[in-house]
Amino acid sequence: MSSRIPELGEKSKNLPTILAEYADELETVEENLKIKGKRLETANYEQPGWLSHYDQRKIELYTLVKYYEGEVARVRGKLFTKYTETHSHELSDRAKDKYIDNEQAYLTMRELYLEIKEMFDQYESVVKAFEARGFALRNIVNLRVSSMEETII
Repeated sequence: MSSRIPELGEKSKNLPTILAEYADELETVEENLKIKGKRLETANYEQPGWLSHYDQRKIELYTLVKYYEGEVARVRGKLFTKYTETHSHELSDRAKDKYIDNEQAYLTMRELYLEIKEMFDQYESVVKAFEARGFALRNIVNLRVSSMEETII
């Protein structure tokens, strides 16, 4: 799968659609994580596929997180330059930071970053859940194998 950055569009106009796609996919996670009611063979067979799928989605989101970290820094840098070059009196770096923290351009970009980071964190949690599911499946298989070894023919 390729990077989602080109899909963002001008001024990130497609970001809500992209995030909605990821959010919709999270609605089926619980069903995919279930072991109960499934044959052990089926649960083991689907495990690597689901883990790989959600991990790939997490990687895509990580790329967006890093991209927006850069965008936040870019906006912050532009604003810092603005306050350095055009302000009527000399401001300390701390004062400039305070002004920047209240600029709408910075706040908007920071909000987009936080939305993507939240989605990334949710996918990171899903990947960890699938890793735990894999350990649970291994333990179940080991228990069944050891029960078979104790069977007298």
